[in-house]
Amino acid sequence: MASVRAENRSEAAPVASARASSQVSAAKGQLPRLRLVLSISSAVAAVLTLRILVPRLDSFAAAASLARRPHLPDLALFTAQPLAVRVHLLAALGAIGVGAIMMLSRKGQTFHRRVGSFWAGLMMAVAISSLFISGGINGARWSFLHLFSGWVIVFVPLAVLAARSHYVTGHRALMMMMFYGTLLITGALAFLPGRLMWRLFFD
Repeated sequence: MASVRAENRSEAAPVASARASSQVSAAKGQLPRLRLVLSISSAVAAVLTLRILVPRLDSFAAAASLARRPHLPDLALFTAQPLAVRVHLLAALGAIGVGAIMMLSRKGQTFHRRVGSFWAGLMMAVAISSLFISGGINGARWSFLHLFSGWVIVFVPLAVLAARSHYVTGHRALMMMMFYGTLLITGALAFLPGRLMWRLFFD
């Protein structure tokens, strides 16, 4: 019986190794396409950003001129927001903090994997909650910022799949794209004078 089990294990090991290898190869094949999609999407987002923001520079400057010194968040203003907005803000702030820890922590350890799963959940919460938010920088419609939400909804599962397939390069690239290219950029835009984050901390 023991010899049979040992033989089964020895036969299963090459199969598992072959599956892992095929998963890594498939993930590697998809990365150039993802980079192309991301580059095109980034160019579109940049054009839309300039098209929407440039005509409003005067209003941003006017709001900035009325700013007070930075202060603790206005909790009354926060609690007055719809549920989707509150979930979005809390998840985004959590994702920034946890993401910074992830970038500084040692990769591949149990802590990194567990906290990384939590961060992926936060990013999905940020993206999905944003789909229920409108009436911001682009009037009553979705804005170009929702492009970033689409990226996150697509790229977070792919980044997790890359990690589970042991495709470290692809996993790292996707995670850094989302943290630096999505979370921090949209976070900076959220603090434009007159927008909600600005009002929470500067009005």
